[in-house]
Amino acid sequence: MGQSLLVLFISFTLLFILLRGLGDPAHILLGQRSDRVALEAIRRQLHLDKPLWQQYLYAWAEWLPYRDGQWRMPLLGTSYLYGRSVAALYAERFPATVLLAMAALLIAVILGIGGGLWQSVRPSKLLQGLSLLLLSLPGYVVGLMLVALLAIEWGRWTGLPPTGYILTYDSSCDCLLYQWRALVLPAFALSLRPAAYLFQLTSEEARLLLQKDFIRAARARGKPFWRILLSDVLRNLFPPIITALTQWLAGILTGALFIEELFDWPGVGRLLFSALISSDFPLLIGIAQLSTLIFILLNAMSELLGWWSDPRLRQQEVHTFAS
Repeated sequence: MGQSLLVLFISFTLLFILLRGLGDPAHILLGQRSDRVALEAIRRQLHLDKPLWQQYLYAWAEWLPYRDGQWRMPLLGTSYLYGRSVAALYAERFPATVLLAMAALLIAVILGIGGGLWQSVRPSKLLQGLSLLLLSLPGYVVGLMLVALLAIEWGRWTGLPPTGYILTYDSSCDCLLYQWRALVLPAFALSLRPAAYLFQLTSEEARLLLQKDFIRAARARGKPFWRILLSDVLRNLFPPIITALTQWLAGILTGALFIEELFDWPGVGRLLFSALISSDFPLLIGIAQLSTLIFILLNAMSELLGWWSDPRLRQQEVHTFAS
């Protein structure tokens, strides 16, 4: 907890200093045709007429749950571009990002772990080379390739749209239409790198486990090989797989900026992209800090799940306390 609070404090301070060095937010908001009276009014409204250390305290005050003599949800600042609290904007966009991240993670688990187990039993140079290629390609490059091939070149056969969200408004019936096809391409584009990593991890660890004596003993007792893979091999792979999954989930939740912008997906990534273009400092700090918080929580969850899934860690802790 102490390390987490320190990371949040340092990241907030560095972001505040860096963003304040990019320029005057009042000039950015009003543009080149702004007059001095309007600039002074905006500076007073945003507390930019105060010394830098007071601006820093005002920025922190937006994160406090106790304001004006009562407990409230933290606003996390007010967006220059939208004129609304960062917390409200993030809450609107976060479900779309979670949906995309969970779909991508599910595809990565199926392809990565399933393919890794297959590779450990029947090695293939083609699968090995393909996984290394996918691991080296950024997500947006894969996304562009998928759009060019599956949505534009072969779109008449696949029926996959190049952009869009799963819910679209139809003015003819004044209703929301559900189109699951819009989720396919961005989810695959976001899942292939973690799938390639899980493939490498699973195949290498499973190959080493299959050479262990307890596996040979299980096969000598006549235990079916598919049960050995599921109950013995996969169970021993839980700690490293859980650690890798939580780390990739944190990266997917906070780093899907290019994928969401490419596929016009209304998530946190697109919100961050608009904040970068407009130099919306409160929105940039808010999204960055919430992303840092997500990283911290998921890493803590990873350690707890790794401890729970590995009895050796629990036994080591018991022996430590006993000594």
